Amino acid sequence: MDNSDKGGRRPKKQKSPSFFSLVNWKWVAAAFLSSISISIVLSLLSSELLSYLNIFFSLLILMLFILVGVVFDIIGLAVTTTDVAPFNSMAARKVRGGKKAVKLIKNADRVSSFCNDIIGDICGVVSGATAAAIAIKIIERSGMPNGLWVNLVICGAVSALTVGLKAIGKAAGLNYGHKIVYAVALMLSIFDKESKHTPRKKQK
Repeated sequence: MDNSDKGGRRPKKQKSPSFFSLVNWKWVAAAFLSSISISIVLSLLSSELLSYLNIFFSLLILMLFILVGVVFDIIGLAVTTTDVAPFNSMAARKVRGGKKAVKLIKNADRVSSFCNDIIGDICGVVSGATAAAIAIKIIERSGMPNGLWVNLVICGAVSALTVGLKAIGKAAGLNYGHKIVYAVALMLSIFDKESKHTPRKKQK
């Protein structure tokens, strides 16, 4: 049977949207600019601190960068894998942090991009540069003629530690995503003016 209209013309097929129309270019630009800003700030902070600190405290700074990257990686994974339904119920009952958790999950693509791609990747790059700077500092203070092995060992240890901690973090993000998202939502609600006067109701 002919599906043409009364005028004898076939209905026009709707064109599928192009790839470029699906991309949120405002968010891409914001992510690009924020990546540059955060990377510059962290790099300057790392270089300035390492120039004044000894090797022990330099290693602590290195661990801090690694842990920040791992924590944000966990948050990004938890937001993308957690169901929004329990938080909708909490938001309806005006439980503190409920609305913020719903907002995080509904914007999971942006939250995940910020946590994993911006903060996580930047911390990975900065931690690698910090590890190389610490290796150079060790070589200079020890007076080694050839410090290649020191550099390889430190950078390899940092890479292995980062991968291992992120593997543990992924398990935590998948199995405890609800608690992680709720904890982040509670922290963010502290800076939310609307939720400051909202009493926290007891959960069953």
